[in-house]
Amino acid sequence: MAGFSIIFRPFAWIYSSVMSFRNWLFDVGLLREHHFNVPVATIGNLAVGGTGKTPHTEYLYNLLKTRGKVGILSRGYGRDTKGFRWVHPTSNVQECGDEPCQIKRKFPAAVVAVDENRCEGIRLMLKEEKLTAILLDDAYQHRYVKPDLNILLTDYHHLFSEDHVMPEGHLRESKSSRRRADIVIVTKCPADLKPIDFTLLSKRIKPFASQHLFFTTQQYSTPYPLFGEDRPFEGKKILAVTGISNPNTLIDYLKRFGEVTPLRFPDHNTYSDEDIQKINAAFSGHDTIITTEKDATRLVTLRDKLTTEMRQALFIQPVAISFLRNEADKFRRICEERLFPINQ
Repeated sequence: MAGFSIIFRPFAWIYSSVMSFRNWLFDVGLLREHHFNVPVATIGNLAVGGTGKTPHTEYLYNLLKTRGKVGILSRGYGRDTKGFRWVHPTSNVQECGDEPCQIKRKFPAAVVAVDENRCEGIRLMLKEEKLTAILLDDAYQHRYVKPDLNILLTDYHHLFSEDHVMPEGHLRESKSSRRRADIVIVTKCPADLKPIDFTLLSKRIKPFASQHLFFTTQQYSTPYPLFGEDRPFEGKKILAVTGISNPNTLIDYLKRFGEVTPLRFPDHNTYSDEDIQKINAAFSGHDTIITTEKDATRLVTLRDKLTTEMRQALFIQPVAISFLRNEADKFRRICEERLFPINQ
């Protein structure tokens, strides 16, 4: 596979050169970065695919909401609409995308909107809401907004420092672009990392002296029914239905409950009638269906296409992040200093 990827190296060089030239235009001011009167934090990554952006966005929202009303702006990947749109608890994925819908349903008090034009989206949010901070989900490459805090995520199992630019690898821009980050977080780490592991990871990532390096792990809590029926989770033979980029961590976790059969779909999958038939066929011989919070935003709209038995068996597995080495307070302090400086 590695040898095959070398074939794409010339195309990766061309793509990297284009992205580097674009970044240079921003660095020298030929392309303008817009700064707003409200603190803006960006959460993103260099690689395509999942690094845990949504759980980290949710964590940062919980951290900052004590400061006042916090807005979350996403482009709304996979939606059928264009332009600016507010996300309501009743919004669906076709209107707003799966991750914004997930966040709004999880945090009804959050001010959530989508717009592929982040500058315009921020302007429209501030026109109607008095916000104390705005979080930009998956906007590391959206340089038209000048963030006050730039958070870069990288998956423990797929570090950006050991990857290549597309199409040879999975990076959206070169590794040198990590210099724009104020904070680098290694996500999805095993919870039992040893001190030597942190040292080795730091050497592999090579953060700049001005950057802060953190490590987080995923924490799963008790699954709950998708369709609201109050019943306990007692799965022994579990069908794990996922439409995320890397479900391996979730599947490994579910194995502690019983026998797990993975049924994987593409990331941000729009579940078709054929997909529902696949789930129905795979469910035979299982007592429980587990899906992710993101997939639940799509499956909930297909209630009438699911059998009564499947609806009763369908549970959501919630996920949150936790900082390793007891560094949650340090992370909070740095975020607050960057977003709400004392001399502001």
